[in-house]
Amino acid sequence: MSSHTSVEVLHHDEAIVEIRLNRPEVRNALDEATALALNAALQAAAEDSGVRCVILSGEGASFCAGADIGEFESGATTPASERLATLFKPALLRMVAMPKPVICAVNGAAAGIGVAYVLSSDLVLMGRSAYLKLAFIDIGLIPDGGITWHLVRRVGHARAFELAATAAPIDAETCQTLGLANQVVDDESLQAEALRWARLLVSQPRQAVAHTKQALRASALSDLEAAFDHEGRLQDECKASPEFAARIAAFRDARRR
Repeated sequence: MSSHTSVEVLHHDEAIVEIRLNRPEVRNALDEATALALNAALQAAAEDSGVRCVILSGEGASFCAGADIGEFESGATTPASERLATLFKPALLRMVAMPKPVICAVNGAAAGIGVAYVLSSDLVLMGRSAYLKLAFIDIGLIPDGGITWHLVRRVGHARAFELAATAAPIDAETCQTLGLANQVVDDESLQAEALRWARLLVSQPRQAVAHTKQALRASALSDLEAAFDHEGRLQDECKASPEFAARIAAFRDARRR
């Protein structure tokens, strides 16, 4: 096992790598260091010829609580489009574009930008108590990280708008019904089931698995890159609004109580 303080890289068998977010004290919220470490781990897995499947998971009670809200204060002058382009876009596009399948094992909450990592995976397994939450609107923002692109293609405009505009939690069973998750398992079985799927994929013909993913992804990749740019421009406008400032202040005050 190799590790960064906030990201662990575990090797299962010879061909399976698990990349685990490791900030359980903040529900694996992504600060700048963690986002960059996650990108580096994904890049290393993509470039390692011995790796044939990647599992993405979160340590502790949650998969990922989204972006670290504390950094909104310290980086308030940085445009959202710039943060997306440098911290999140490289990893999320790499997950989609690399020929190796990525399995996301969702425990507990996947919120905010954390949902983008779920939707960018090829297979999604969720613990029975897990849920997704598009929490952006709660602080006056829009879904980003390619979420708008992924979501409307999975569930259609009307349902995507409902989920994004209300920020209602989407439980695991509903995620499976909507096509956002492949399988729901008992919480204690999540890790074992992710490994079972990974071993199944590794047992399949390597080139056929890679080409299957590439063929399924190819037609839409250019549209996804354009979606990142559009989300970034709109997010800059939201971040400059008084509503965003008020919501962030209220969120910070509530957290300190």
